[in-house]
Amino acid sequence: MSELPVAKVILLLNLFCVFLIVKRHRFDWELRLRNSFGIDRHWWIPVIALGFAVFFSVVSFSSIQTAFVEKFEIIALIFSFGVMAEGLRSSGFFRHLAYRIVERGNGDTGKLILSMFILTSSITFFTSNDIVVYVLTPIIVSICFQAGIENTKLILLSQFIAANTVSMGMLIGSPTNLILAESVGLDFFSYLFLMVLPALVAFGASFLLLKITVRLLKNEKLPFFSDLEFCDSYTMPDENPVPEFRPQMRDWILIFGFFVGLVAVVTLMDHSLLWCAAPATAVSLVYWHFSGNHKTGVRGLLGRLPYGIFFFGMTFFIFAEQFSRTGFVNTELVPFLQNFFHNNTLKTVFTGIFGSGVMVNMFLDLPSAAIISQVISKLEIGFVAEKILTQASLIGLNIGTYVTSIGALAGLIWFDEIRAQRELEEGDSPGLDTEMIFPNRVDLLRYGVLHFLFTGVIAAVFLLIEAGLIKLFFR
Repeated sequence: MSELPVAKVILLLNLFCVFLIVKRHRFDWELRLRNSFGIDRHWWIPVIALGFAVFFSVVSFSSIQTAFVEKFEIIALIFSFGVMAEGLRSSGFFRHLAYRIVERGNGDTGKLILSMFILTSSITFFTSNDIVVYVLTPIIVSICFQAGIENTKLILLSQFIAANTVSMGMLIGSPTNLILAESVGLDFFSYLFLMVLPALVAFGASFLLLKITVRLLKNEKLPFFSDLEFCDSYTMPDENPVPEFRPQMRDWILIFGFFVGLVAVVTLMDHSLLWCAAPATAVSLVYWHFSGNHKTGVRGLLGRLPYGIFFFGMTFFIFAEQFSRTGFVNTELVPFLQNFFHNNTLKTVFTGIFGSGVMVNMFLDLPSAAIISQVISKLEIGFVAEKILTQASLIGLNIGTYVTSIGALAGLIWFDEIRAQRELEEGDSPGLDTEMIFPNRVDLLRYGVLHFLFTGVIAAVFLLIEAGLIKLFFR
């Protein structure tokens, strides 16, 4: 098959897979498969697509081999995240922090929303967006039921936005960070040096917009988002389910700190990420087994890990590897982008942020990061321009994921966690006087686009100033 059709087929396969995976409708046999074994579409649809690509010679075995050798370590690291997420969740640490915020809110809903945004951002910076979405979402839903916050839209939407904003700040904040950093040779510390300021700027922009939104909603001066309005006060929960800091919380924080330290050392020494994933996973499983503080054994923990990410992630890594080898990329796309970005920081910044942000909502974040990383690694645009483009792309890859539910698997997880906790709370509280209001996909799109545009523009201005200062001092 000639080069251009190969590139087109790979892009179409990406789009088709994403469409089928994020489509909410499931046949009865799919529901039975999911309920019985936890197997959903992101397990088997990528495998079928890969089989199709191999059968019709769209993908070579050389690309498959290269993708496995170079990218399997990222999948292993995601699994270690899954183990530690379960540990942090079972320890009650996040619940402890969240209820402390509720107590300090003194019944002021606006203050609670802003405080939860700060809490989510802080936890995300030191952990990852997936952990925060998975662990903190059901806690916030539970708090809303107990505190009588009937309209949960703004507090949950702002939590999801926070989780996918500050995630750009550290290498471990999102799998997309790892993919892009690896392609341009960034270790833990060089990544932190490169992205900590953009992350703080993005956080400040989003927090400012949220604060303005809260103030306007309180004064009923935001007609386009009147459905986000909330009662000014909430009922203090009867008790804090986790009032004290427990030894189990300390232990899991230390385990996660051990993991972060491993990532820092291993990336600095340019070794495989397997040297982080394997020890961290082993320590987590050993602690889980011998601590005696968990309701389920190691087998139950292993049964909840996101095994589908292996099939999903590896398939798209293979597609990205093959895509990068096509003549379309090497003889058309790369030369075009080099000319497009040449001596034009404005184009570099805005294309990096908004181009990658749009891309994640077409291909999901992992496939987008894989494709973008392959392209950036081939560009010859100079040291400063490459760093600015890397920063811009990382910003877009992170903040683009909160525009729609298909920007990342975290969006699907977020809606699933809201639904599951809502059903649990309604089952425990059959006599609710009023119906709770939860965000839907249209709410996420409307509010997500607002934050994406505002934060993206502010971040772009920051990068333009940064680029100007670099050129001024190092010319």
